[in-house]
Amino acid sequence: MKETRIQARSGWEWIDWRELWQARDLVVLLVRRDLVTKYAQTMLGPLWFALQPLGLAIVLSVAINGAAGVSTEGVPPFLFNLCSLAPWFYFSQTFGSVGATFVNNADLFRKVYFPRSSFPLALALSNLVALTIQTGLFFIVLIIYHVGGAWASLSWRIILIPILFIELIIFTLGTGLCVASLTARYRDLVHAMQYVLLIVMFASLVFVPLSNLPSRLHWLMWFNPLAVIIESMRFLALGTGGVTAVQLSASIAISIGLFLTGLLAFERASRTAVDLA
Repeated sequence: MKETRIQARSGWEWIDWRELWQARDLVVLLVRRDLVTKYAQTMLGPLWFALQPLGLAIVLSVAINGAAGVSTEGVPPFLFNLCSLAPWFYFSQTFGSVGATFVNNADLFRKVYFPRSSFPLALALSNLVALTIQTGLFFIVLIIYHVGGAWASLSWRIILIPILFIELIIFTLGTGLCVASLTARYRDLVHAMQYVLLIVMFASLVFVPLSNLPSRLHWLMWFNPLAVIIESMRFLALGTGGVTAVQLSASIAISIGLFLTGLLAFERASRTAVDLA
C-alpha cells in the first residue's frame, strides 16, 4: 500500500512547481468554476466583459475629457479610454481576487490539502478571458475608427501588445501575492484594497496621458509598472505617448522583483494561514 506523507516545509522556500504541475487538473477546474459562477444567473453572461469597459469609457470620455477638458493627445477620447481600460480591468479584478485568496477560501483550506498557489494561478488565467475579449473589442473599435476616417494611425506595432501583457500578468500576480501574504495575518487589508485600487487608478494614468503631467512628476513612472504598461499600450496601438527604454527596463525589473517576492511571501504565509483564519 502506497503511503503519501504531507509535511510542511520551513523557512523561505519557493513554490513546489512539480506539485503545482501535478495539480494542473485542479487549476483547470478552478478556472472553469470561476468563469461559470462569475456570471451565473445573469441575462447577459459573458457580454458583461464587453459592456463594462464600453460603459466606463463613455463615462470617462464625457466626464473627464469632455467636462474637465483633459487632453488625449489628439486621439478620440472614447478610443483613448477604451485602450487604457483593457489592462486596467485585468489588474483590478485579478489583484483584488488574488489578494483575498486566504480570506475567501479559508473554509476550503481547512478541509483538504492542495497547492495553495493553484488558486492565484487559476484567477490569473480565468481573467485572461476577459482581457482577451476586451482587447479584441478595442481592436474592433479601432478598425471602425480607422475605416471611418476618425483615426488614421494604425501601426504594425499593435502585434507586440500580447508581449506587453506578459509583464502585466507578472506584475499583477506579484502585487496580488504580496497582498495575499499580508491579508493572511492582517484581515483589514481586504477592506482597504478597494481604496488602494482607486488610488492606483489615478496613479496609473488610466485616463490621463503622460504628456499631461508636469515633467517634474514623470519620475513617478519609475515606481509604477502599471502606468508604464498602459502608456506603452497606447504607444503600440495608437502611436501616441510612449516611454523610454530605461523606464521600460525599470518597469520589467520591478515587476519581476515583485513576482519573486510575492511567490516567497505567499508560500511562507500559506503554512500558517489556516491557523490564523
